[in-house]
Amino acid sequence: MGRYLPDWSQLNKKISSVERVVYVKKSKRKGAGLLVSCLAMALIVSACGSSSSSTTASSGGSAQSGSAKPIKIGVSTEATGGSAEASVNIYQGVQIATDMINEKGGVKGRPIELVVRDTEENPTRGVSIIRDFSQKENVLAGIGGYFSTVMLAQTPVIKEEKLPFVVATSNVPESVTNGMPWTFGVRMNAEVTARYALKFMEKNLNASKVAILHESGGYGKGAVSAMTKALEEVGKKPVAVESFNLKDQDMTAQVTRARDAGADVIYLFGIGAPNGYVLKSMDKIGWKVPVIGETGMAALGVNEVGGALATGTFAIQTANFTSEQTREMSKQFLERFKSKFGHIPTTFSAAAQGFDGAMLIFKALESVDLTDDVKKDREALKDALENNAGPYSGVIRDWDKAFSKDNHDAIDINSYVMNMWKDGVIVKSDKQ
Repeated sequence: MGRYLPDWSQLNKKISSVERVVYVKKSKRKGAGLLVSCLAMALIVSACGSSSSSTTASSGGSAQSGSAKPIKIGVSTEATGGSAEASVNIYQGVQIATDMINEKGGVKGRPIELVVRDTEENPTRGVSIIRDFSQKENVLAGIGGYFSTVMLAQTPVIKEEKLPFVVATSNVPESVTNGMPWTFGVRMNAEVTARYALKFMEKNLNASKVAILHESGGYGKGAVSAMTKALEEVGKKPVAVESFNLKDQDMTAQVTRARDAGADVIYLFGIGAPNGYVLKSMDKIGWKVPVIGETGMAALGVNEVGGALATGTFAIQTANFTSEQTREMSKQFLERFKSKFGHIPTTFSAAAQGFDGAMLIFKALESVDLTDDVKKDREALKDALENNAGPYSGVIRDWDKAFSKDNHDAIDINSYVMNMWKDGVIVKSDKQ
């Protein structure tokens, strides 16, 4: 993936973290500067900070009066912080879906308008964003949720505000269950992922002595709970469970204890660069066993820090954009993404789930007779998501019906694609 984004270490030290996220590539035109592919996110960050001022990213034309006035959808994601590179893919996926719908005249003649906010990886700010969406911006629905620690704080507030919300990536089961009936998951549920990973380990790696290495926040803790449960279901338990902070750069002690416990495979749940430092720490003690992670393992920081050590490590995703696309919607999505942003998605699952999650909202909206009474319309949309979000042929899969009253998770074990790092690029593994 390094060929799609630059080596940040070579850029001017004064460039802000946001500019690093939104930077895509140098223009091939003579004399041109940096191409910023995610202008809306940059505007959001400049407006947020500690201020309560709002910034709206509008798509598909200006606001109109009467029945043609825009339908507002809130996007809550991380434009700044350690998760920004991966999280911005949610926004980009949602933006592509919005463009496609607005080009066709919107939903029932009404354009979609995105109201985008940066949580800054701050749970308190995340909660205020949900309040702002619901009470000030009067959005009809929301989508987002990359950083699980923030999403877990937002979930009960989403339920309290009665705001339909699609969780696009946060894998912790409670990110959806604690907000039901108002939260819907188009994400990789950690419990489903753990069962998939365990079967993969046994089938393809002949490995069963699992050490779980995880970041100390909600994302990592969710993985520990899920994999422990999956192992218990087959009469086993992890041989080691070790945590680290996202700012740590030396995990020698943790990997040494995992090695000494007899682990023959690592289930790794950090986010980007910390995973790379785990790989470096393993190399430092001369220990090499298979490493499997999820979205955090697919972030560019893994390769930027781990370099050649990343090659051969696995990342569970719901899509792959370096291989030939066989699904029609995947082809359209990828071409549009490259045209708009100048590169393929940097985190496949975040972009695919953001896109399909938004499309399922729009699909459900087609069956709703909007009254412009926002409380009534949110209730109607929630019911439509449970009953009318499908059929839809998406980037990830085909859904006859994505959700039901009792099941608010659209992604199942058959939705997964096993990817792996190879020479700095995420490719589809020949082992599935």
